[in-house]
Amino acid sequence: MKYLIERSSAITPKEEFEKLLKSKKNLRIKLGVDPTAPDVTLGWYAILRMLRKFQDYGHTAILILGEFTAQVGDPSGKSETRIKLQEDDVNKNSDGVLPLIKNILNHENLEIVSNRDWLSKISTAEMVNLASSTTLAQMLERDDFSKRYENGNPISLMEFFYPLFQGYDSVAVKADIEIGGHDQLWNLMLGREIQKFYNLSPQIAITFPLLVGTDGTKKMSQSLGNYISISDTPENIYGKLMSIPDEAMWEYFMLLTDIEIDEINKMKSQNDVNPFEYKKKLGHLIVTELYSKKDADHAEDSFNSITINKATPSKVDEYKLERLENIHLPKVLTDFKLTKSNSEARRLIESGSLKIDNQKFEDFDINFDDFINKTIQLGKRNYFTILEK
Repeated sequence: MKYLIERSSAITPKEEFEKLLKSKKNLRIKLGVDPTAPDVTLGWYAILRMLRKFQDYGHTAILILGEFTAQVGDPSGKSETRIKLQEDDVNKNSDGVLPLIKNILNHENLEIVSNRDWLSKISTAEMVNLASSTTLAQMLERDDFSKRYENGNPISLMEFFYPLFQGYDSVAVKADIEIGGHDQLWNLMLGREIQKFYNLSPQIAITFPLLVGTDGTKKMSQSLGNYISISDTPENIYGKLMSIPDEAMWEYFMLLTDIEIDEINKMKSQNDVNPFEYKKKLGHLIVTELYSKKDADHAEDSFNSITINKATPSKVDEYKLERLENIHLPKVLTDFKLTKSNSEARRLIESGSLKIDNQKFEDFDINFDDFINKTIQLGKRNYFTILEK
């Protein structure tokens, strides 16, 4: 458990955790993920890696898909009420993330469940009983809730129910330990109290630092656009890792690699080595884990050729399109899955990230003949061409 203990931000209560380990019991380790987006970022992956470590040590991973709680919306760290997701959106997101998550975790000692199975069936009487487990004073101990209350920002009663539902999940699966990002610590600790309320042994709360996004300042988030997707190409994952600020890469080493903490600290202290060399090592390790060493080698070569030496790839992807009078670029880029949405495509085009034959193009529409059979660059590393079908 040394790996997990060293990388955790909190283990509460530590004494009970040590007793659990000495008991040699097969532990039930709970992680809840709300499918609020259809992709898995490196931020999610960092926590899923920790769950897999528990599996490697012989314990059972309980992965809860928060298909019910995703519709409520986690208020943790929020300064305003979250927008509710519709059930259809949650289902689509689950369909997107579940295969990716299954590929990350060991199948032998894994249980995947949806909290929709029990939370959607709670009776009014049980809801009242659950609500009686916690006081308003306890809720307002939460920093985000207390700040919103003091500033006169609205807090809906639904938001108070989110941590109650998360705690009830721990009751439903009889969790021994619940893990999560550090912003979840209060929720995890409330889960202990709710388990006690239902006469169960309270879980241990273990949290890990939140992986910062590619901007180096805010938590990695799909909504902020500062994320790296694990389903992206090896070349794009490697290239995006090269773009993170130097000071952020040590957190990536800690949460996304198996390098010992002492070795990470040693690298961090060696001022005579260019940080870029360590960042290349980081990129190679992460791409190797997600794909293979061969893919990592190719991604590094591609980065050196395209980004450092400014060379255009000798071979680019080709897409075929039927002749149209005018091309609406955001739709075409999204249809070919070069961007995840029209809004992302528009953002990239507006920022000057689209080049046609090495010339920036910042309009959303273009004549068909000016677009076909050209070398198109989207971002720093994505080259392709469109052929007439």
